[in-house]
Amino acid sequence: MKKIILAGCLSLVSMFAAAAELSGVFVDDEITTPAGDSLLLNGIGLREKFWVDVYVGALYLPSKSSDVAEILSRPGPWRVQLDFVYKEVDQKKLIKAWREGFEKNQSAEILQRLQARIDEFYQYFDSSVVAKEQYAFDYLPQQGVRITRNQKELGLIPGEDFKNALLEIWLGNHPADKKLKKGMLGL
Repeated sequence: MKKIILAGCLSLVSMFAAAAELSGVFVDDEITTPAGDSLLLNGIGLREKFWVDVYVGALYLPSKSSDVAEILSRPGPWRVQLDFVYKEVDQKKLIKAWREGFEKNQSAEILQRLQARIDEFYQYFDSSVVAKEQYAFDYLPQQGVRITRNQKELGLIPGEDFKNALLEIWLGNHPADKKLKKGMLGL
């Protein structure tokens, strides 16, 4: 009987050990995309602004990598998941942060080519975001980036060029937060 209880406890502990935790947010080690692909947690990090925890960012890939160029050139699926921990992030501040992320990591020419899709992206942030809300950005090859808020699909933005520009907000040469980038890369 003791062996059965011990085995049950060990399996329960291993089940909880399969998730990563940061700033009170638990993320899965593995997820399944809307298209049925299995993705592994590459890494997690914390987005901070003036010593305030804003969100936990998680990057999921088909196989782990810390090489940004390799990640950006992959044709397969990925997910960036943002779990907000700050009490409320104002919609205007959020869009301003997205705008800065795109502008810091893209040339004027690329921004011009992407502008209509970037404007569409901003429309999915039509209200402030509060703690415990989640945004997920799933790149689905041949389709585009699927955007969800609290597991509700908001839309799909096509293009590998948009996919890379979005991912570079966190992984580019001028990331939103250097510690967050390191965490998402599993470093």
